Amino acid sequence: MRDTVPPHLLLPLSADVVRRHSHPDDHPNAEATEAACGAVADQVRPAWQALKARAAENRAADPALHRLMVNLHLEGLDLTADGCALSLYVAGRGSHDLLHARTGERMTEALSAEARFAVRVADCASRLRWTRGIHCFEHSPTPVPPDPMAVVVDQAYLDDVIESRRAAGDGQHAASQRLLLALQHRLGIAAGAQWAGHPAGMVTLRVEPTEARHLLALGIPARPRLAGEVGATVAFTLTKAECSAFADTVATA
Repeated sequence: MRDTVPPHLLLPLSADVVRRHSHPDDHPNAEATEAACGAVADQVRPAWQALKARAAENRAADPALHRLMVNLHLEGLDLTADGCALSLYVAGRGSHDLLHARTGERMTEALSAEARFAVRVADCASRLRWTRGIHCFEHSPTPVPPDPMAVVVDQAYLDDVIESRRAAGDGQHAASQRLLLALQHRLGIAAGAQWAGHPAGMVTLRVEPTEARHLLALGIPARPRLAGEVGATVAFTLTKAECSAFADTVATA
């Protein structure tokens, strides 16, 4: 069944509705961009019409694709760094579900072959929010600012700390910090750690049960206890000396 659509969506695709998404730091040539958008529109426009006509002819053999093409309207194209995304209007939820299922994949495969130009359907979360008048389109990329707190891991520095050639710090928790680094970078165990409520130098580690069995097999010098208040985890409380000794064991494990 054909859904009702606004008349302006029935206009043929033109170069004006082909958008090039560029990073704010890029400075694309305006004339080259306009020419590229026009060329893409000229390729996709006849391919889209041919695909719609072919779906109508084969509606008895492939009713799902026919239903999709009848209720799918091409608003534009979005040229991005990783290809070309279709900007689409879908009037009904049922057709929209077809678009984001295998039927939509078959549609983009057929359109790409017809246009000799790779296209895809933009990611869309609209299915959970609206039931009619759904727009699927590519959003402009938002640059991610550098994280001032990010630290580039120096593997040589980590090795020096784990193997005691360099101190992890000069505080009371240097031994436990070294142990945490050894667990994460030698065994792949990102243990939770708590220092509050303990004498200086002591720490409580929380790990998953499978990780706890690994630590017990290595001979961790602390008794395990269940830490149910933070989920199904196992806790080990170690002194400063125990942290130092077990870090040596983990470093050579």
